[in-house]
Amino acid sequence: QAVALPNQLDTWVFYGLLAISVALPLAMSRITFDQFDIAKVLLLRIFTLVTVSLWVWKMVTTRKKELRWSKVDFAVIAFLLLVFISTITSVHVPTAIHGKYKRYEGLLTFLNYGILYFLALQAFTSFKRLSTLSKTITLTGGLVSLYGVIQFLGLDPLPWATLPFEQRRSFSTFGNPDLLGGFLVILMPLAVVEFLKARDAKNNILMGSILFISLLCLLTAFTRGAWLGSAVALVVLAVLGGKTILTDKKKLLLVLVAFVSIFAVVMAYSASTGHGVMNLVDRLKSTTQLTEGSAASRIEIWKAGLKMIESKPVFGLGPDTYRLGSERYETKAYVAQGSGQTVADNAHNWVVQLAAGVGIPATLILIGLFFTIMAIAIKYSRRLEGDDRLTYAALIGASIGYFIHLLFGVSISGSTGVFFLVISAILAVTPAVRSFELKPTEGMRFSLQASMVVVIVISAVSAYYALAMYVADYDYAAAIQLGNEGQIEAATSNYERSIELYKNGRYYDGYGMFLDRVGVMQQSRDMIAKSVSVYQAAQEYEPLEGDHYVFLASGHAKLATSSKDPMLDTAVAELQQAISVRPNAYSARILLSNVYMFQGKYQQAIETLKFVLDINPQEKTAFQIMAKCYQQLGNKKEAQKYYKKYLVLQPDDPEAKAALQLLGKK
Repeated sequence: QAVALPNQLDTWVFYGLLAISVALPLAMSRITFDQFDIAKVLLLRIFTLVTVSLWVWKMVTTRKKELRWSKVDFAVIAFLLLVFISTITSVHVPTAIHGKYKRYEGLLTFLNYGILYFLALQAFTSFKRLSTLSKTITLTGGLVSLYGVIQFLGLDPLPWATLPFEQRRSFSTFGNPDLLGGFLVILMPLAVVEFLKARDAKNNILMGSILFISLLCLLTAFTRGAWLGSAVALVVLAVLGGKTILTDKKKLLLVLVAFVSIFAVVMAYSASTGHGVMNLVDRLKSTTQLTEGSAASRIEIWKAGLKMIESKPVFGLGPDTYRLGSERYETKAYVAQGSGQTVADNAHNWVVQLAAGVGIPATLILIGLFFTIMAIAIKYSRRLEGDDRLTYAALIGASIGYFIHLLFGVSISGSTGVFFLVISAILAVTPAVRSFELKPTEGMRFSLQASMVVVIVISAVSAYYALAMYVADYDYAAAIQLGNEGQIEAATSNYERSIELYKNGRYYDGYGMFLDRVGVMQQSRDMIAKSVSVYQAAQEYEPLEGDHYVFLASGHAKLATSSKDPMLDTAVAELQQAISVRPNAYSARILLSNVYMFQGKYQQAIETLKFVLDINPQEKTAFQIMAKCYQQLGNKKEAQKYYKKYLVLQPDDPEAKAALQLLGKK
């Protein structure tokens, strides 16, 4: 029994890692405001805590205590230490610890990735286990892909709110086609190999179906970075697989025929949609168009990222603080591309994202770590034959393909967690990983116990915060629903409980806007004043977020009773602070010009709006304010010009029509 228990626990550690590879892609939540990423983070951290606990139990009960390690471990430790330093020197420590809302790739998540690496080194001791991981990801990917295809066909049984992308694009359990695409890059080479390895009719049908559905889902996500990453992954598989991949030429031919057929069908259908993004041929052509569309936008985002790196090259701004840095360093061209309505919360390039967040040294170490593991794995793959070689080549291809995808995409735990698990498992089976027997000396025993306590504590703290964040997000979603139903007190209670559990700018602003809306409807100054106090708390908590100042100024402006009310001066000061935090602030200038107009400072309002119209020449609110200001200044010609521009965009506005008619009579 003494021998059997550690062996059983070792098996359960392996099962725990498999559970993570299943849970991360599939997890989503219909009861929280963030319906995708927060559920993935929660399960990642809970399963990691359980798996770590099983490993510690094994180490406590086994007589012969062994650790598996490699020289690569030192790079992992160095990277995590630099991320820790980056966190404590961050421009916003809470964000650096937990990550940005709906991204969550802060310090705790990076530590989680490090623990996954360590556990994988201990658990993946044979090719049989590596093959099981490949099959598990493939089966899971089949379910993910099936749901994505169902969405493309318009048969999704789940109702979703307004989507921030084109209807009928596959997004599956990831909530966004680009994020789904990252996981599909990992899946594609594994699905191909599992089909090639299938021997009996049952497995041939199963794996063939998964491969077919996965190819279809990859195309219907219409994500160019995923297409490129998948192409690279399959090329790596073909090169490293060598002659082994040609063992069953009929199956290989079937794969090629399936791809060509699926491509032709999707191309024919997508050509009829009349939408550029969902036109397969146009989407492929757009990959070379760097001066327009999303490619041009990402180039501007990268320019801002390079400025962030230049500002803090050693330790960065802090993990996952890209949005806060973007507000300060975004280019005017980027703001104009989004008509002033967007802020980049991610670099869409993992190297830029990491360097801006955790600094150049940590980024170089992590990139060096990845390429070192790939070099070790590629060298080791030459020793392998048959199915083992195919499996190993597919896992290497999946890793390299996903890395390529990250150069144009976004890292989230749902796919990057699987990525770290895969590259760690790839390393674990090579001779680079050695077993080290821990001698029963007092010093060695103390070091082992201390290390186990640290790992358990980190995992437990991470799991606790993930659970608190999940409950908070449930409360936040419930608050919105209750508010829409008119249950003011219940909604207020839920908003406050969500902020108490998990402070973040989205919750503060959402709560403030709710109070503001209720105050206006009920004509309650007290309720509006309460919204102002919430916005004030948001600004104090997150001083580098420009939107908080805009909301705060809006609240103060609503409390003003006359054009001479000091509340308006307070609003002006807050809007100027918003512009200081975000030099290219768009909405802040629109509101500022409105306040200036109300104060009778017409020329200042006009000067402020010149920036707005430079960003968006079709901003109707700017036309309206400009027209009113010129009218008050007695400039009939300019007033008429802007009223006419405004009425083109808002033809049914009676006030503007009357003003233009009056000007015509003068």
